Amino acid sequence: MAFDGFMAVVTVLLPIAVAVGTASAVARRGADPREPLLDAALSYSLLCVGYLVFLPQPPAAEPVRPSLGKDVSTALTAGPGDLAPWVQLVGNVLLLLPLAVLVPQRLPWFDSVVKIAFGGLLLSVSIELTQFLVIPGRVAATDDVVCNTIGAALGGILVRLPRWLGSRPQHSASGRTDQTVWMLIAKVERERGVLGEQRRPMSSGGRGSAPRQTPRPPVPAPVSPGSAGCARSGTGRARRPPAPSSGSGGARSAA
Repeated sequence: MAFDGFMAVVTVLLPIAVAVGTASAVARRGADPREPLLDAALSYSLLCVGYLVFLPQPPAAEPVRPSLGKDVSTALTAGPGDLAPWVQLVGNVLLLLPLAVLVPQRLPWFDSVVKIAFGGLLLSVSIELTQFLVIPGRVAATDDVVCNTIGAALGGILVRLPRWLGSRPQHSASGRTDQTVWMLIAKVERERGVLGEQRRPMSSGGRGSAPRQTPRPPVPAPVSPGSAGCARSGTGRARRPPAPSSGSGGARSAA
């Protein structure tokens, strides 16, 4: 892949992306203002990738490089002032990274690093096949596929990194885990335990002892009419002493 011609990337492709973002803002009126920016960035990334990989080049002496690691060895053995191999290598890594960051915002299927890297691999293989079959002067290289896939995986990591950091527990300044919520839960449980201890004697006493009953007045036994009169005379008034007989009085006077 060649990475020259950046002037056209700025002067031609950037205005097209701005126009796409403007059209998106008009179509999404009243929506989140970040959506048009996302559309503009995504269209700009697609245009840049298409320009860099499909622009015809002068005929190459070696249209296919199937050997793995040749671009890396060329960059490592380059002279001190020769930056072209490094630009080629780093450019292939960064080529699909923006798309790996932006495409998951529009396609929810790419919800993991593995899926994003797999999508980058398929896209890179498609690019290399197109270059080999259609675009003159392009070189289909195995190193390009590997570098593009690595860049897509890095983009997937950048996408998932905020979620990974957000799912980790928060730490306080002392290095301990912030357990404010757990402290509140423990306090509530302690209060519930104290209330349970206070209620337990009351409930156990009520269960063990028999319920207190109010004494009922005795029911009087039925009596006959004759005995009722006797009882009435015995209880209603005091008995009078019997009157002395005349015989005893005469005897007492004679004495």
